Amino acid sequence: MNKLVVVLAAAIVMTSVVAAQRGRDAGQPAAQSERQGGAGDTQPLGRGAYQPTTWWGDEMFAKWPYPAGDAVYADLDGMKIKGYINEITAISRKSRDEGNQYWGRITGSSYDAMTTDWVAAQFKRIGLETRIQEFTDLPPQWWPTSWEVSVGGGGKNVGLKTAFPLYHSAPTNGQAELDPVWVGMGTAADFQGRDVQGKAVIAYGFPNPGGREDTALTWGVVKRAEAEGAAALFIVLGFPGNVMNEPTAAGTTDPARMPVFMLGNQDGTVIRQMIEQEQSPRMRFRLSVELRTGLKTASVFGVLPGSTNENIAVMAHTDSFFEGAMDNASGVATMVALAEHYAQIPKNRRRRTMTFFTTSAHHSPSGNNAGARWVHNNMKQMFAKTALLVNCEHTAQVATFLIGDTLYASNQVSARRWFIGGSDQLRTIVMKDFKDYGMALYSRPEARPGGELGVFFQDAPSFHIIDHTVYHTDMDTLSAVPAAGLEQSAHVFAKIVDDVNKVDFNALLGAPVTTR
Repeated sequence: MNKLVVVLAAAIVMTSVVAAQRGRDAGQPAAQSERQGGAGDTQPLGRGAYQPTTWWGDEMFAKWPYPAGDAVYADLDGMKIKGYINEITAISRKSRDEGNQYWGRITGSSYDAMTTDWVAAQFKRIGLETRIQEFTDLPPQWWPTSWEVSVGGGGKNVGLKTAFPLYHSAPTNGQAELDPVWVGMGTAADFQGRDVQGKAVIAYGFPNPGGREDTALTWGVVKRAEAEGAAALFIVLGFPGNVMNEPTAAGTTDPARMPVFMLGNQDGTVIRQMIEQEQSPRMRFRLSVELRTGLKTASVFGVLPGSTNENIAVMAHTDSFFEGAMDNASGVATMVALAEHYAQIPKNRRRRTMTFFTTSAHHSPSGNNAGARWVHNNMKQMFAKTALLVNCEHTAQVATFLIGDTLYASNQVSARRWFIGGSDQLRTIVMKDFKDYGMALYSRPEARPGGELGVFFQDAPSFHIIDHTVYHTDMDTLSAVPAAGLEQSAHVFAKIVDDVNKVDFNALLGAPVTTR
């Protein structure tokens, strides 16, 4: 049996160098983008040095020996689900290829609308009763339109290609030029004795566990740098390689009063080495930001009638930064595959109606009149009859390992965060099915669910699993999402739904479901 291991501070960088030197990984679609770049590519190879990481092909992943009776879920095929992910992430790549620096399936963008249309088309193809709920009053959206960052010193100027503005960063007034000051991890101790007044602070953040959060942010570096009078802040993400990332995490909810950029590790190393070599470096940068109003987004609902008016709800959020293969094309694709599976079952054999729906504005403000908050506020009648809510979010990821200064992929599926809300009987069902299908899980559940389920967990009995190492980075590509893991998740979700459909409604209710 597989040993499924999670390493929180690990992720993967896939590069064109690998493709050229070792050949394209088996099973990787030709459309999959690869990248490595920025300063630091000349770092010598050797033990402990960063080297490009090869992803295993899907054929190298062992399939868990599914329990007896699993043949009914054979149509929930991992490679088919992965094909859907490739179609969804193609929308993000279109966003990037059409010249958007702030790219992905961003809420309120035309690519957000393309994703809505894709889901609606899938629901209609499957035969669901489909409707699109449009939201036309999104709150003003922070929107960076263009930026550039470089560092000059020792007679050279190096463009820092991984620079990405922190969500809610302040813009610059034209181009700025500042002296950098390195403050280590950005703690209060690191700032002691350092004059950062009117300068560019450079801090190092260890991912905890991925690109969405790092130690510099969670320990309050933004507010600390502002209080010390810094004029700008650059946070170097501690993934080996050169990773572009966009956090929306602890410490970033309030707008920053200064420009704040994220940087990849190699780009950050260039700045540090110029400081160490006393080359009198200067940071040169600009950032243009708009506050866009009048944007709109939508949710898609697909209904599969059952024998009763009781309900099973299956949901997934659609928006993403970058390609967002795991976050959350994997969830959307899993939801579509489940809808296909249950649409093939005659209505008289479906004990409960099934409602499949999407939410947007997961990564940006929606207010109460869009996204998950709108569904929570306006679908109470549906939730009152919902026996189970399945959140499809980050359903599979490759387990990765940090060895020295190098990141390695494996041929295993990573462990997941998890949450179950409802009765003890529901918990028994879910945990047994997790065990029977070999789901890799953390040793303790979430006390309160993260992700999109955090909005809904008090509305109905619910559960989710959620992977989270490479998310909010440009590492979150199709190669980081193993077909074996997608299939495993889809099979266990379907098995839980079928087992729940054997149980009466009231037997599924329980803490923390408190709002009925």
